[in-house]
Amino acid sequence: MTRAIDEIEKFERQSDAIIEKLSIWHLPIRSLLSLIYLSADEKYVGTRFNRTRPRNDDVGTEIITRMSYVARLFRKCSREVGAGIDDALSVVDDQFKTDIDQLLGYAHFCEIMPLVRRGFFSVQHEPSVFALTHPDEEFVKHEENDIVMSEMVLPHDREPPPYPIENCKIMIKDWPYIPGDSLVEVLDDAYEHYIENVFELPLLSDEAFDECFGFSRKDFIQIRAALMAYADFCLGMADAAELLSGRAFTRPRRQALQREVREWVSPLLNRNHIIGCAAGLSGVEPDMAERIVDLFTIDLDNLDRSGVGEGFFPPFLRLGDALLFSPHAVKRMMPERNLLYATVRTDKKKFDNVVSRHLEPALLEDAARFLATLPGIEVAKNVNWEKGELDLIAYHEASNSAFQMQAKAGVPPQGARMVAQVESRTLEAAKQIRRFLSLSSDDRDAICSSAIGRKVSGVVWSSGVLVRTCLGTEKAWNGIKGYVPLNPVLLRSAIKKMATHAEFSFANLGNAVEEELASLRANAVLGWENKSFDLFGTKIELPLLNLNYDAIRAFRDDAMN
Repeated sequence: MTRAIDEIEKFERQSDAIIEKLSIWHLPIRSLLSLIYLSADEKYVGTRFNRTRPRNDDVGTEIITRMSYVARLFRKCSREVGAGIDDALSVVDDQFKTDIDQLLGYAHFCEIMPLVRRGFFSVQHEPSVFALTHPDEEFVKHEENDIVMSEMVLPHDREPPPYPIENCKIMIKDWPYIPGDSLVEVLDDAYEHYIENVFELPLLSDEAFDECFGFSRKDFIQIRAALMAYADFCLGMADAAELLSGRAFTRPRRQALQREVREWVSPLLNRNHIIGCAAGLSGVEPDMAERIVDLFTIDLDNLDRSGVGEGFFPPFLRLGDALLFSPHAVKRMMPERNLLYATVRTDKKKFDNVVSRHLEPALLEDAARFLATLPGIEVAKNVNWEKGELDLIAYHEASNSAFQMQAKAGVPPQGARMVAQVESRTLEAAKQIRRFLSLSSDDRDAICSSAIGRKVSGVVWSSGVLVRTCLGTEKAWNGIKGYVPLNPVLLRSAIKKMATHAEFSFANLGNAVEEELASLRANAVLGWENKSFDLFGTKIELPLLNLNYDAIRAFRDDAMN
């Protein structure tokens, strides 16, 4: 095992050296990213011009987000934009495609190697093959729990967005002249959808949001909705051109429409136009709109300050006065959490001194607000005692039971480094819980009495850790064994289920959460599948989890409604 780890780390160093020398770095960045965006689009829609292949949104998103692991190399590329998309793609030959395949494989390898070093995988090495497996069945169960906990809190559309294909067909026929009423109808309908139908648990209070970012959550949500509406317009134009190309009578017309598909799938558009459209549609001041767009923009002249890295790939890339983007990325890569990732990477001092101190209080306040709405439950936050602080105590008089909770890990983890931080915070919470539970029952009763303002005795206790998304890895799950793992959605789901029973008691919370997780795993986990990818002549095999996302969505909706 140790030798296999040494060999894969040696292979990693060799891969790092080879990737730097790929020929694609001598070509325009527009050519590289346009091909990436077109490849991702094929996964999102099921292949243009012949939609016979299955759609796979996850793979499409992975193709784009994995560019975050290689974005440091973009500065090697030229900034030429060419006369249009086909001019940009004219450099694509067999060597280019081979380099892109290796780039995607390398990006995936960068994603998993930190996990290998942390013992997440066991490694077997055969000639030209590295086989990665999970250490044991207990690890697999914990990993399934952690993944479904992460998935249940992800932002998503409550309802599918509008699909204005008829208006887009009118506009593509008249392009480059666009009937104003058709465009307004497309953008307005999509904007209202994204204002009303995006589910996202806030990570900060409104006041903290203003302080941290210099603009309000309302402004952010409105600009995001406007940009997502514009992305839907682009995809609608691509779909319309695709449909009309199949009906074109002449070859030149068909080829022109097929070119339009590519232009709208990977658009390069004037930056002021995009910001102006977003500001006009949302009613947000243009300078504020520009500030928000810049936080989601890669600037090759200031790459280290562009927020890109380890799973976060901003949807816009600036090329002179224009922005290159994937409309699919705009729709998927602008949740509130990505503002935090951008801040961590662009202004660590501000994150540490300003942002981070607001994260756990916001998480705690969300739980306190929910528990306080339940009949017969009293809630106290930030309860100090001689050797520490309890983040929250919830007391239920009828059952004489109490729940003490530690809230940790305010930033949803993205990438192995952040998972390690979450795990560390989870283990810290476990230590705080054990310190409290080591007290005598009389001392614990005294702390509860002080918190709720009257004397109680013989209280039955339950203890748990509240995180924003997940706990980390097996080490974290083993570290809190006997305590209740929670995130905001799981807390609501378990408590709502308990409330349907005649005899409510916090003593049953652990069992309720375990049952909820077991039920969700049974419905959502479709099984592990061994998959592989090739990198510089070596095959990397690893297990990947297949999920039923509809089951996770139903679980989340039931918990939150």
